[in-house]
Amino acid sequence: MFEAIFFFLFASVTGNFLVEEECLNYTVYPVQYELTIIPFLYKENSYYHCEQTITVIANANVRVIELDAKELEIQPGSIKVLDGDIDIVSDARPNEYDEINGKLYIYLREPLKIYTPTNAQFYYIKIVFTKRVKKDSTGVFLVKYYEDDERNMKYMYTTRLSPSKAKFSFPCFDNPRFEAVFKFRVYVPPPRPDMQYANTSLVIAKELKRESSRDNYTIIEYMPSPQVALHQVGFHYSQFTNKQAIAKSTNDTLIIWAPEDKLKYYDFILKFGESIINLIHSYSTINRPLLYGPINIVAVPTNLNGYEIGSWYLLTNGANRMANVEQLTSIKQIDRMTFELAQQLCRIWLGNPGELERTRWKEEWFKEGMATYFAYYFLAQYYYGPLNERYRQPLDAYGLHMKHTAMAVDWHRSTPALEAFNNSLAIEIPSRYKDLVTMKTGAILWMLENWLQSEKFHQALVKYINSRRGKYISLQDFVSALDYDTVECSHQFFNGSTASRILKSWFHQPGYPVINVQVLRDRTPNAVQLKQRQFSFTQENRGETEYLIPISYLVQNRENCFNCYRPRFTIGKQTYTFSENLDGGWIILNRNASGYYRVNYDSATWRLIGKTLREDMHSIDEMNRAEIVNDVLALYVAGDLDLAVATEVLDYLDKETSAVVWNSVISGFELMKIEGAACHMDKHMFWEWEDFMSKKVSKIYKKLVAWDDVDQQPNARLFRSNIVTFAAVVNHEPCLKYLRYMFEDSRRGKQILDPDTREACYYMLSNDTNNHFVFRKLNPIEEEDRMIADHKIRERYRFLIKIPYGVPRPMPLISTETPSTQPPVTEKMSIPDNSVAHTASLLLVLLSLLLTFLR
Repeated sequence: MFEAIFFFLFASVTGNFLVEEECLNYTVYPVQYELTIIPFLYKENSYYHCEQTITVIANANVRVIELDAKELEIQPGSIKVLDGDIDIVSDARPNEYDEINGKLYIYLREPLKIYTPTNAQFYYIKIVFTKRVKKDSTGVFLVKYYEDDERNMKYMYTTRLSPSKAKFSFPCFDNPRFEAVFKFRVYVPPPRPDMQYANTSLVIAKELKRESSRDNYTIIEYMPSPQVALHQVGFHYSQFTNKQAIAKSTNDTLIIWAPEDKLKYYDFILKFGESIINLIHSYSTINRPLLYGPINIVAVPTNLNGYEIGSWYLLTNGANRMANVEQLTSIKQIDRMTFELAQQLCRIWLGNPGELERTRWKEEWFKEGMATYFAYYFLAQYYYGPLNERYRQPLDAYGLHMKHTAMAVDWHRSTPALEAFNNSLAIEIPSRYKDLVTMKTGAILWMLENWLQSEKFHQALVKYINSRRGKYISLQDFVSALDYDTVECSHQFFNGSTASRILKSWFHQPGYPVINVQVLRDRTPNAVQLKQRQFSFTQENRGETEYLIPISYLVQNRENCFNCYRPRFTIGKQTYTFSENLDGGWIILNRNASGYYRVNYDSATWRLIGKTLREDMHSIDEMNRAEIVNDVLALYVAGDLDLAVATEVLDYLDKETSAVVWNSVISGFELMKIEGAACHMDKHMFWEWEDFMSKKVSKIYKKLVAWDDVDQQPNARLFRSNIVTFAAVVNHEPCLKYLRYMFEDSRRGKQILDPDTREACYYMLSNDTNNHFVFRKLNPIEEEDRMIADHKIRERYRFLIKIPYGVPRPMPLISTETPSTQPPVTEKMSIPDNSVAHTASLLLVLLSLLLTFLR
């Protein structure tokens, strides 16, 4: 009964009828917050004064109202609870404020009346308070910035209320599942000599009107917001100006806010955002605006870790993650900023409170993964797509990035299955699982896209999203619709598998499998046996698994291949055996590398693959080469692949020129630093691997940093930047020499340090004793690269300190002249001992890091 009344109440207050909303069984529930804010900006003592009214209903006859409030100065005698015009606060004991625990208790002289159909009882809680705002305040904080080339210092307010910081800004019922309407009114003080004037006030709703008071205050009144949770509330107050762009097919408007003299640096992100919105509308095939009203994007001149995922109308991010300053912003920073905005716009498109008919996702982790998948999909169309809009540019490199990023965190025994997050709001998912939720879900969708065929998958996907506008989206409903639109009788999978069965098997189980491939070559045709088990880098968590794995493959000799061009079958828990004419050649599983699993072949097949890579690497396409090198490194670290076989397969890398492959090498090499791995890594072996990679990266490094005719296209810049950084990480001496030369020239003012090599340069400097850059003030864009470089250095030496020293090994890692038909080498191999130099380097870096921390 109360649930139906509750729905009717919200419909009458907000105009948004909530379908299928769960009844939140709490004693007091907020319906509306009304905030009248008077902000004051001073250098030493900034604050805002606020008069607040909370409209609530009751679900029980309570005599105490409990609010969350922390670091707020509540005006004595200002707290009232009105039943109509009658204040029912107890005279004997009106309230109690527990500042330590952040609780405000309001005691009543009579119990609250329960809301019923015959007695629509509302109560109004009135509170007056002051909030002191400092640079390190929680929730709402002060930001210092400069105009006119750092000669004119100013201040601003901005908020970050996610996940549970609203109580630092105003008294509230700080439950992330409570949603209410917000009505804002802001009194902007007139200009005064002792106070900074602000002309930009933004909240989560459109401005309704503004007028002047008798004492020259500008009163800005905003429209009531949609029904939102506390973490979706926002307030921004500054002296900014703006530029805007309007989408081609709809009235969607992007507005960038920044200091006037810095606004030109945000032209790139503004145009990019416009392009992504246009791509979204082109993809969706309907001219439906993302939301009713503009999307305000504020460049906050401080270090913010991305957008708040619940934002839709007021998006805030660090200025260094949005600005594109030609001589300062690196291609890696551009890559990060474009992904972050594309992901946020996809979140808005998939459902937001500002829609005329609100779309809600029951599993918010699934929405996060879907937004990530679409962000990379639209990035692929933006950077690489042809002019023909009917052609879909495949994800390829972005798909591999999602997959390898997720796999790097998805192997541990404590990692949960995706369905474990079913009852969690997106803001409640721990940060350590962010990549798991976003990248793994996106990677599994990419696997399904390749299995179903891209065109059919996208047609079904956009049809489903369009059909569920203004309704609920659930995982179960999605997979059922996907089955209906993609499975045809004439193309049923051989064992009856469907999209829903595949997705459920991956979402229900944690981790991912490795498929062990055994080719029985003494039979004609050959028999290929496939067996799956859990993949783990340690000896734990290696049991049998029952993922429903889509299998695709290619073979070296295609002439007599039974099923190369249309392999459509899945394997489960049991060993799966099939026949194939290999004619003495190799078989490679996971065509296009889209399957969310690793593959370990028998030694003979690995050596055949290695021989082909050395002699004719282009006979294996770059996506499969990328997957092979990453699997080899992962399997070696996991102790599943012999050192000799691993290095024999990777020996061809000095000929490799593909950015996709080298990105997989780089991500695979990072796996070497996993603690407790079954390969029993020691310092000598790690240094030998660094030396091995240094030799292999030599040719591509030399090619990419050539002085003449350097390609400045984004993909070429990103490839070059990744290779230079990797060369520095593996101590490639020509690269280190080049970086020292570049840094010295920039320090002496001869030239500006190339932003694309800046991260590598800072990494190199962290290994040197003369850290000149620590004595020079870095701007926020440079500081971001320095922090990344410092983190990599700390992670490397933290790992080296924990592993055993080891002993030099008798032979080099690999010899390119060794015949591929030789028997497996059983002894461990090595380069000449340079342990003294490495030990000295380790001690110097540790001393340098200690001195940096002491400063």
